Amino acid sequence: MAQDNTCNCTRRECAFSGEGCLCDMLDRAGVPRDGKWRTLIFYMRGLGEFSTLSDGQKARIQQLLVDVLNRRDFSEASYHDVLRADRDIRVEPYECRMREALQETERLAREFRAMLHQRRGDMDRLEQDSVRAVESGLDPAEVVRLLRATFSEVREQLENDAARVGELTVTDPLTGLGNRRAFDAALAAGEAAWAGGTPLALVLFDVDRFKLINDQHGHRIGDQVLRTVAEVLRRKVDDCNRSVGEGAGECASAVARFGGEEFALVLTGEGALRAGEIAESVRAGLEGVSFAIRDGHGQVVEHGVRVTLSAGVAHARPGLAAPLAESLFDLADKALYEAKREGRNRVRVFLAEDDGQPK
Repeated sequence: MAQDNTCNCTRRECAFSGEGCLCDMLDRAGVPRDGKWRTLIFYMRGLGEFSTLSDGQKARIQQLLVDVLNRRDFSEASYHDVLRADRDIRVEPYECRMREALQETERLAREFRAMLHQRRGDMDRLEQDSVRAVESGLDPAEVVRLLRATFSEVREQLENDAARVGELTVTDPLTGLGNRRAFDAALAAGEAAWAGGTPLALVLFDVDRFKLINDQHGHRIGDQVLRTVAEVLRRKVDDCNRSVGEGAGECASAVARFGGEEFALVLTGEGALRAGEIAESVRAGLEGVSFAIRDGHGQVVEHGVRVTLSAGVAHARPGLAAPLAESLFDLADKALYEAKREGRNRVRVFLAEDDGQPK
């Protein structure tokens, strides 16, 4: 009897084009034929189509699948262990962002408390200076002049505090770039400008294998890498601004770190038209940086450590689903995923005119 590409799997046929019979493979691996294990494995195996997961998350969940098949432990306890591990991998980025948000809130609270403490001292000094001025026996006009000068000084300090608080709320403390709040505001402003005819593009960057950097060299070196990425971004945007000339506006309306090892450029006008070029310049700029790893005593223990970036670029265009900012982010994220999938350390641009695939 001629054989076909089907098999009996829980008494039903299942055929997977180009791959032979997956059910037979699971039988040989000893996977039970009950629905829950096979459903779980099919899900873990098909994660390449899940656009909501990062490249790293998919790789870790795929490794879970490999470990399960290698162990051949299909007990109830193992099943729940796999589900818990899958859940941890999925929610980890959100928990990380929540921790970062809490840390930022704590930092802002400390800064604000310090400002209040300083201003309390200034108000005490203002009171003392006012009393001395009144008790000094000076001419009333001179007393008024002194009081006005003192009040003016305190008011200026309070205004500086207000500006400082506003700056702190939109600044990433590690890199000095804009934070997620600044990024969101700039992208919304870019969307409004695009509606008026100004070109708009978004570039998303991700440091390749950043978790491995932290694991191998520690978070101190990881922080150094993030600060270096930020400096490369600033320098390349400055280069672009100088090249477009005066009166042509800025290349980027936001240079931001919007989470972990993720960075973004919101590009408008001339910068948007050159988004792919700018992204490639940033990628190449970081690739040329060599890090030296030092121990706690400052002694170099490793030379020539290299770090790379992957980038995804998307341009605003008519026909994108509303809200435009979200659609643009999704396209740039898709292009970034392709850059990661194809080997990292590269730029992929999502082109609107062709088949909708990153290039």
